Amino acid sequence: MVIVSSFKLAHNHLEDIFTIITENESIHCPLCDGELAYRDNRLRIVKNLFAEVRRFLLRRLRCKGCKKLHTELPDIIQPYKHYDSETIQKVLDGSAEVAACSADDSTIRRWKNEFAEAKRDINQRLASVYARMSDGKVLISATVNILDKIKAETKRWFSFVMTLLINNGHKICTQFAFCPSSVTATVISVSKNSTKRGRIDDKTIKDTS
Repeated sequence: MVIVSSFKLAHNHLEDIFTIITENESIHCPLCDGELAYRDNRLRIVKNLFAEVRRFLLRRLRCKGCKKLHTELPDIIQPYKHYDSETIQKVLDGSAEVAACSADDSTIRRWKNEFAEAKRDINQRLASVYARMSDGKVLISATVNILDKIKAETKRWFSFVMTLLINNGHKICTQFAFCPSSVTATVISVSKNSTKRGRIDDKTIKDTS
């Protein structure tokens, strides 16, 4: 799986399906940094806050190096969830708009509980990514909560965090918990205006998207 943050949505009105058109964003395999080539498409159905359904025809890309398949997701879609990223962020932020959310109470409670359990692991992984992006020159104190800092400074923090971690080889489960892994991947710094690459050589994962 790879996530793109710079894209346009093209709507096929006849079939009522959206496709993703990437905009000047270099996409590489998160496992080996190899070049990705189009293989086929898969259909994905996503709901928003008001249970409005949109259908997306997503590309599946095969790495020319390690031969792994990766589904290309726009960052508005949360991996393995039926609801979009904006809806889940509103729930996690405790937004007043959640009162209009079509998800049932048990689903909303589960999202909150899953994220609460995963916060420490996510923060540790963010610290690891940022340290490697600086080639070890910047060591982040264990007392610094990077996740909270991103939440305070980034409007779409949830999509930002998921993009940063997944594109750097951190595989997530169907819940929010990030699986321990040991992988060769490429560090991609996803900032608001730029993308920067570095190398990681200490983890290995399998993509099943």
